[in-house]
Amino acid sequence: MRLITFMVKIYEFKGRQDLYKKQSPEILEKMQEVARIQSAESSNRIEGIEVSNKKLKEIMDQKNTPQDRSEAEISGYRDVLSTIHASARHIPIKPQTILQLHRDMYKYLPQPGGIWKSTDNSIEEILPDGSIRVRFQPVKPYLVPHAVEDLCLKFNNYRSKEEADDFLLIFCFILDFLCIHPFPDGNGRMSRLLTLLLLYQAGFEVGRFISPERIIEQSKETYYEALYQSSQGWHEGKHDPIPWLEYSMGVILAAYKEFEERVNITENQRGTKTAIIKDIIMRSMGDFTIQDIEQACPTVSRPTIYRALEALKNEGLVDCIVSGRHARWKKNDV
Repeated sequence: MRLITFMVKIYEFKGRQDLYKKQSPEILEKMQEVARIQSAESSNRIEGIEVSNKKLKEIMDQKNTPQDRSEAEISGYRDVLSTIHASARHIPIKPQTILQLHRDMYKYLPQPGGIWKSTDNSIEEILPDGSIRVRFQPVKPYLVPHAVEDLCLKFNNYRSKEEADDFLLIFCFILDFLCIHPFPDGNGRMSRLLTLLLLYQAGFEVGRFISPERIIEQSKETYYEALYQSSQGWHEGKHDPIPWLEYSMGVILAAYKEFEERVNITENQRGTKTAIIKDIIMRSMGDFTIQDIEQACPTVSRPTIYRALEALKNEGLVDCIVSGRHARWKKNDV
């Protein structure tokens, strides 16, 4: 029942998607720029790959040559993300395509991408006592080519015959991809890129304007738990995809809600930019960062945000609770 509720709401949001694209092109262009950066940042940070904000901006603007592994990883992700944003409808879902996208993701690294794994890659976790537990044992290397071929064939067959809802089909595909775990490295990032690709092909374009990867990063523990629950019994065909489907649809629903909220805030607010920022802060729950305000109102520049926060601080409406590079603010009860 929860799945049906999610799907109904998402399709309602999708129905309004084109209207916003026609009415607010300038706002959406700025939102797209922010989402692209957040997607590359969050999807890589989930896997422990990080760079400074300054370096991230340079990488996304293609203003530098990667100097270390983290920069190379993010640069490759940026390129594949750009390919998907530009050409999603023309990218076929087949093993050769998946290999090519993985190869492109690794093109700045010394080791080649675009090669199926040759050794087992068990998914493990370290327990509090230091022992290691295998959470899931993916498909054996020698079975990977056939498994991916079969996955793509079945997906394309169901999609062409319209025998399953797009959302169910897409996220079941991603679950199977993660259970196959076809590459020696980069499977998580590839799964998130493939998610965007399949969503765009089905007409769900919210990922262009709101980063689903950021929402996944913010709920990382739930993400891994849903994946764990739905992968149990997968090899025997006795797994339950519902936890994974509910989580994944919840992410897309959250993205659509945020999308409309941001567009409406920017369109409907007729006061000064300080008033826009004040409105965003008054709506917020808990503490917040400069980046949170930028995400909520992409048309306002960072210097303007700083000036507005200083003015609101002087009015006693906000306080800085953590200073420095990772500053955090909170609104005061008035």
